[in-house]
Amino acid sequence: MRFGDPWPLSVVTGFLGSGKTTLITGLLRRADMADTVVIVNEFGEIGLDHHLIKQVTDNVVLLPNGCLCCTVRQDVVQTLRDLHRSWLTGELPDFGRVLVETTGLAEPAPLLSSLVGNPLLADVFALRTVVTVIDAEYGARHMAEHAACWLQVCVADHLVIAKCDLVPDCEIAALQQQVASANPLASIRRSPSETLPCFLFDRTARRPTISSFACVPGSDHLRQISTTILKPEGPLSWRKFQVWMSHLLLRLGPVLLRLKGCLRFDDLPEGVIVQAVHQTFYPIVEAAGRPEDAVDFLVLITTERLGANVARDLEACRI
Repeated sequence: MRFGDPWPLSVVTGFLGSGKTTLITGLLRRADMADTVVIVNEFGEIGLDHHLIKQVTDNVVLLPNGCLCCTVRQDVVQTLRDLHRSWLTGELPDFGRVLVETTGLAEPAPLLSSLVGNPLLADVFALRTVVTVIDAEYGARHMAEHAACWLQVCVADHLVIAKCDLVPDCEIAALQQQVASANPLASIRRSPSETLPCFLFDRTARRPTISSFACVPGSDHLRQISTTILKPEGPLSWRKFQVWMSHLLLRLGPVLLRLKGCLRFDDLPEGVIVQAVHQTFYPIVEAAGRPEDAVDFLVLITTERLGANVARDLEACRI
């Protein structure tokens, strides 16, 4: 980067469990994305998504508890200022671009407005594009039930429909029509990361103005969100855990926005990352490079408060 030439900045947003981290991880595996600074924003006490990204690069900044727009906005602005200061003093090596992943519950318009309108950032970081990831399986439902998801679609320059292998083409086509109706100016793609870099950091893209994000409606009807954190004190039986998970998804599926965590099992002593959205449990991923003294945890983000029996039943899965 030359002095006076702003770093291109892109924002990747999308509702809980939509596939943002998968998309970003795919991007960072590309050789031409090696000089990317990633800012990850998490909802809840324990961050998981940055562990997934760290399997590709260590150049990650984790923002804890960024679940409200005002908090997210301030944290991201301060982080960008710190990045610039570290680069000026030589503490941070040259980098080519910045990628901000917002929390799945964030209404992005206030953040985008702050990025564009902050006089301390405007000449250093140039907001180029907003990419919103939509869950092919649950995107229509999330847009109908959660204002944040609908707003994320409305402000996007590019919409990426993820997890298309989980639903038939007719449902994907219906979802495409729905998001096109909400945001007719955005491009819509089914394909993931391999086609994104051509527009993610386009230096010639039109620079947005504050007014672009000022007219987005509020979200007073957004449901109350509850976070439950479980920390089993030892390895679990994989067989018992599968039974517990099946019962959990059957009982809590409608209110389970996201389940994510890192756990150890009898046959998997190094630990694996487990994830679920509503009634869908995704294939486990080995927790590569996880420290031996890392604490096992499971985070459940729901639209209603859970009882103590959830933790008790998980403890019953211990070896």
